[in-house]
Amino acid sequence: MELIPEIARTAWTHYINSRSLEDNLDLLRTEMQELGSQQTDVIFSLNRAKVVDGKKPKAEVSLWLENVEKITSQMTKIEEDCKEVGRDFLPSRVALGNLVIKKIEEVVKLKEKGRFSEGLLADLLPEMEFMPTTKLVGRATAKRNFEQIWYSLRNHEARIIGVNGMGGVGKTTIMTHIYNKIKSTGIFGISIWVTVSNDFTIERLQSSIAQAIGLDLSNEHDEMRRSMKLSKALKLREKLVVIFDDVWKSFPLEKVGITEDDACKIVLTTRSKNVCRSMNCQKIFEVEVLSTEEAWELFKEILGINAVLSSEVEQIAKLVTKECAGLPLGIITVASAMREKNDIREWRNALEELKYSTMEIEGMDEKVFPILKFSYDRLKNEKIRSCFLHCALFPEDYQIGDEYLVRCWMAEGLIDDMGDWEKKVDKGHTILNGLIDVCLLVRWDFNRVVMHDLIRDLAIGITRKSPRFVVKAGIQIRGSIGIEEFPEDADRISLMRNEIKMLSGEPNCPNLSTLFLQQNPLSGNISHEFFNRMNSLRVLDLSDSLIKYLPASVSNLENLHALLLQGCKMLREVPSLAKLKRLRILNLAETVIKEVPDGMECLVNLKELYVSSSNRGNVFSCNSLVLPDQLVMHGCVLSSLPCLPHLQRLQTCDIEYSSMEWLLPIRDDNTITSLPSIQKLCLYKLPNLRGLCEGVLLPPSFSCLTHLTVTECQVLENLMSLELFQHLQCLEHINIGECSEMEEVIKGGEEAMVEEEGYNNNNNNPIPLPKLEELYLMNLGKLKSICKQVIICPSLNRIIIVGCPRLKKIPLSLGNSTSFAHVEIKGSKELWDALEWDDPNTKTLLRPFFHEVREVEGRGMKRGAEEVASTSRQR
Repeated sequence: MELIPEIARTAWTHYINSRSLEDNLDLLRTEMQELGSQQTDVIFSLNRAKVVDGKKPKAEVSLWLENVEKITSQMTKIEEDCKEVGRDFLPSRVALGNLVIKKIEEVVKLKEKGRFSEGLLADLLPEMEFMPTTKLVGRATAKRNFEQIWYSLRNHEARIIGVNGMGGVGKTTIMTHIYNKIKSTGIFGISIWVTVSNDFTIERLQSSIAQAIGLDLSNEHDEMRRSMKLSKALKLREKLVVIFDDVWKSFPLEKVGITEDDACKIVLTTRSKNVCRSMNCQKIFEVEVLSTEEAWELFKEILGINAVLSSEVEQIAKLVTKECAGLPLGIITVASAMREKNDIREWRNALEELKYSTMEIEGMDEKVFPILKFSYDRLKNEKIRSCFLHCALFPEDYQIGDEYLVRCWMAEGLIDDMGDWEKKVDKGHTILNGLIDVCLLVRWDFNRVVMHDLIRDLAIGITRKSPRFVVKAGIQIRGSIGIEEFPEDADRISLMRNEIKMLSGEPNCPNLSTLFLQQNPLSGNISHEFFNRMNSLRVLDLSDSLIKYLPASVSNLENLHALLLQGCKMLREVPSLAKLKRLRILNLAETVIKEVPDGMECLVNLKELYVSSSNRGNVFSCNSLVLPDQLVMHGCVLSSLPCLPHLQRLQTCDIEYSSMEWLLPIRDDNTITSLPSIQKLCLYKLPNLRGLCEGVLLPPSFSCLTHLTVTECQVLENLMSLELFQHLQCLEHINIGECSEMEEVIKGGEEAMVEEEGYNNNNNNPIPLPKLEELYLMNLGKLKSICKQVIICPSLNRIIIVGCPRLKKIPLSLGNSTSFAHVEIKGSKELWDALEWDDPNTKTLLRPFFHEVREVEGRGMKRGAEEVASTSRQR
């Protein structure tokens, strides 16, 4: 009987709520208005903090804003429902009334949470992104040059400072050290580095500065309005310094957006003192060349500590050094070329060449060219010289991807045919490292190189005649271009990174082997006959453009070795590829191509294929693919790797953003696809991945695997079984990161062991991995175990473990190894102190090689490790 009054009270409450729906709705609207005003104030404060201080909102603030947006959307739906519900339909009014009351409570709570009494902004660590640099050479001269500039900057002697000196004297090197010291000391709130170069535009300078201070100018194309917005943002900043590097000609700072009343210091580097005067520099410092003694010390240092010169050779070597005119760049390049040369006749010949080289290049000091060309002339053969010259096709100061560069050399035929594709890749990297060793290229980071602007000037000067290059990269060419940009005698043409919208005509370029058109809009069209008379073309790059289709003439490029279309987000189809039988590399990643191109089955020499689906879910019918040795899948909607016979020869596999649960699932016939040739495997951002293989996988699958990278697979709890792990005898690099649910890398003990001839099923035996060199474990918050068995790895030389707080034990043993010359161990000190090792002696032996790193450094190393381990993801 007590139930009846309770039902009555509930019914009465619902009735009252329905009768007061309009009143409650008015109250909800009022609360929402106040919440909206609160939201506006928060967003304004955040935007101002971003522009003025470069600060970001706290996580709780971002979440609050998301919840406000969500409830605002729900309010719109409630308003619509109220209009549809009739006054007399009680059940609907009751339900809606209850919902309105609930939303009033939620809005009130949001308003209370939105007070943020402890502030909106996160207390960020000081920005400490340093410029890559080389050491300052010449003790007295370098120190004097550095300290003069630093003193003037620190003591506010002048608003605009000019740093002048001939090319190769070290202006940029000094300023990178100045920039890094500004960062480390914090004497300026913000420091900005802008590379100007000979082909600069005001728009590009504005964009560089805007990006550095977090100002979005992407939708503003009028130069004056961009200048006004930039000036306004700079005025809100205090203690700002802008370094303009490599200024060739003067430009009005006010056009960029820097006015005299800004609290902004300017430093510029230039080869011309006239530029300093034209830019109204109040203080001009001329960077001095090295003294005779400093130059000789540097020359000997570059020759190497093992260089022992006879007295006769040393006398000539000193004269060679003198010919370098005290220029650090010249000394470094010449000394690098003369390493391990002991024959006095070679030294005499080098001296003669430096003395009497007569070729000149416009814009380059007459003393500089013979010094730099000397190193070029010393390259071993014509193909290596061609590899070097190829680097001039990129814009000045462009960071060139190692893998992309090597692939271009291979496609060009600049690397001798060694039968095996992977061996050619290795040879390409050997050539690349050789160019770095002789200082003709500079290492930028893990997987990119840059070319010094003077070295690039040298290469462009050489290629004005033979081989004939046309390089107009990154110089803001706009609109439509025709055959006038394609001379008949051109061997290579680079028009990359411009604003070209249309290509018209039918250029006659019978010798053209490389054509770079990437990073142009190309939103008009390319004439159908454009490629008809380019029969020697081997490399065609149209990446990152807005083309919708390729002209039919591409189908006739029978000599083409590399067709690169990555990032052509409007590209829906390509013409027949049937005639492109020499094609080695085909990159169709990040396009919206729905079907396998016609003639794909004819690409019998294809070695590397990059494919992906679009955001719309379009995907190749993978069963019709002829798979090459290297496969890169990006964003493919696959449940697993396609079951194809071609997988038997697949050597490199890189899969990103796929929906697969298992790389190798159990098939309908209860078998599992085998990957006997796979050498490099990278699995990246696979949100549903549960493991490598669903069942028990026997050899020879993965028996050739050398590199394994798994990152950002958020439901992955363990990677593979103990049975499979024991067969990875070729494994050299393991890199696992950002897998939030991973508790153990190797799962063992649960599955029944497989009996086979010669197979030891004793779970307690150590597992030998004789070739394992590197182990990276990054940000695995739940990781408790690497492996239940001891892993014997005598070749191990690098261990990096960061962000793994639950990992307490390392099951690694170095076996009988006694060589620790190259061992490197990095991680947090807390983790190292807490770690237990199966072999106690291992921890004792390795302790001297441990280096503490912070978590943020670990994240940077994780990215670097991923780039090293997975070459296929670099373009």
